[in-house]
Amino acid sequence: MVWASAKLTIWDYIYRDIKTMSFEYKGKSPELLYKKVKELLEVVYGIQPGGFQEKTYSISKTDTGEEFEAEWEAIRQLDEFSYFKIDITIKGFSSGGVGKVKITYRPVLMTEYPQDTYWQQSIFYEILRRFWHAIFYKKKRNEYFELGRELTEKFERELKGYMEQLK
Repeated sequence: MVWASAKLTIWDYIYRDIKTMSFEYKGKSPELLYKKVKELLEVVYGIQPGGFQEKTYSISKTDTGEEFEAEWEAIRQLDEFSYFKIDITIKGFSSGGVGKVKITYRPVLMTEYPQDTYWQQSIFYEILRRFWHAIFYKKKRNEYFELGRELTEKFERELKGYMEQLK
């Protein structure tokens, strides 16, 4: 991520037609998926421990069982300008060791260019940046798209496999 007070951000979904993916599980021990999803993000996407931000977390006991919900933002830096950002929401219910959980996530490839200095805000810099982006960096971003698709497919396979093990 570029640390700048002003920046130009290019935001592209890994799958352009499908912005948010979701999986549902009904069966034994749905609460175990909370730890497993975080573990899979670390292993599959290569997200460092500092790359997670838990935005919300709630757990509440009701008369019928236990409800839980969490929302994360996970970031994997690819180079100076680009990174994967994955927003994940886990929402579930468990009663007596049985319940259901819904996992939704949205993988995004983001590129940020700083716009702090007068030079970076000038028309000449923008012309050079656009030229560099179109000629050189676009190929690199396409490689990142392919990597993002591969990692997302692997994440889905691993998650589905774990859900099958829990049944």
